[in-house]
Amino acid sequence: MKKYIFSVLMAAMAAFTFSSCEDVPEPYTMPTKPETGGTTEGVAKGTGTAADPYNSVAVANYCKTLEAGVESDKEVYIKGKVVSIKDQFSTSFGNGSFYIADDETSEKFYIFRSLYLGNRKWTTNDPELKEGDEVVVCAKVMNYMGNTPETVANKTYLVSLNGKTAGGTTPDTPTAGEAKGDGTAANPFNSVAAQKYTAALEAGVVTDKEFYIKGKVQSIKNQFSADFGNGSFYIADDANSTQFYIFRIYYFGGEKWKEGDMTLKEGDEIVVCAKLVNYMGNTPETNQGGKLISVNGKTNGEGGGTPDTPSKPDTPATGEGLTIDGTTVTLSNAAATTTGTSVELNLNTLGLANQAAVETVKFSDGSTVTFDANGQENGPKFYTNTKGVRVYANNKLIFKGIKKIKQIVMTCDSYNGINYVGNATATIEFSDKTATYTNLYTESTGGGVQLRVKTIKIIYAE
Repeated sequence: MKKYIFSVLMAAMAAFTFSSCEDVPEPYTMPTKPETGGTTEGVAKGTGTAADPYNSVAVANYCKTLEAGVESDKEVYIKGKVVSIKDQFSTSFGNGSFYIADDETSEKFYIFRSLYLGNRKWTTNDPELKEGDEVVVCAKVMNYMGNTPETVANKTYLVSLNGKTAGGTTPDTPTAGEAKGDGTAANPFNSVAAQKYTAALEAGVVTDKEFYIKGKVQSIKNQFSADFGNGSFYIADDANSTQFYIFRIYYFGGEKWKEGDMTLKEGDEIVVCAKLVNYMGNTPETNQGGKLISVNGKTNGEGGGTPDTPSKPDTPATGEGLTIDGTTVTLSNAAATTTGTSVELNLNTLGLANQAAVETVKFSDGSTVTFDANGQENGPKFYTNTKGVRVYANNKLIFKGIKKIKQIVMTCDSYNGINYVGNATATIEFSDKTATYTNLYTESTGGGVQLRVKTIKIIYAE
């Protein structure tokens, strides 16, 4: 009897023990990967470009080709509907994490810590994400731990939300076109590259350097006018490419547009130079104060020249008595064989009025130089920002020395990689105490290269 009672008690205790273990918590929280959810059904679509984004199945397949934990070497575009939200956008980190798919039956893809439209942090003024929203995302991707295809944190941003982009537009294809250029004078950004670079900037922060941007005018928001001297318009490679906003750009040389200057028209191919800003964090654009560099290949309003013309020669350019080396222009009199005294003039120290016509100025020893328009519509003018006198196509400089002139050395302005040293076809004529320099330009169109002279040194012959 005692054995029977003991056996019953032992069985009861065992039953109690096993049932109680179900409520005992694990000693630590087991790590879990993000839910995969849904199924692996669905058809892979897209090539990962802006014009043809991956769907969730295609991007998952692409991630599985990557080594575990290694992010892709390129950004890809991904499109889908939000099927669940893991972390809603908030001001805490400015990003959000969610799953997208073609629909509830398709394989989900994890969008991990994505920044908001315009590649910026979410603010309280921005709408929250909700299930059913259609998004396009630009991101680097990876196969986390070798078993979780996802985007790379903070290298991910919304391109569009229900068709709306950072600028509020609804393009047929988000950021369509290929990004080209590096923003230098030799290799300007196109509109896609400018848009992408500027969208990645912190809201409202202006770049500390200027960039060159090239494209065709697609639409004009504000034509150049004398009211403010600037204009605003949109450019792109073509009508199917992403447009970039050129905001309040000034005329050639950074000067204000004035009556009689050319105006832009749709289809004009332009190059501008300006600092960039992501205005309000959602409008990539040029910062006010940039300037036109060229229009249809011409580099000034008098007809221009070609953008390649003003660059510094690889070797000093020489003509009959003319040498151009960097920013130094030397005029030499072959008939003068001996060297005597010299005198130098700094044009920035004469108190000349900004943008005023210049005629004759005197050296300290009594020699003079006369700036002559030579019958041209645009004559020599002094500009404070370049600290010298601008001499346009076919203008003349007439030097009258107190003695016979052996040589004249002029130092000139250089700006944004362009040496303003006049045309290599310029001429110089010496006649005893007189020397005449002509910034000769013989082409039927264009204006060649300005001579922006800052200092002049006359070396006399003995």
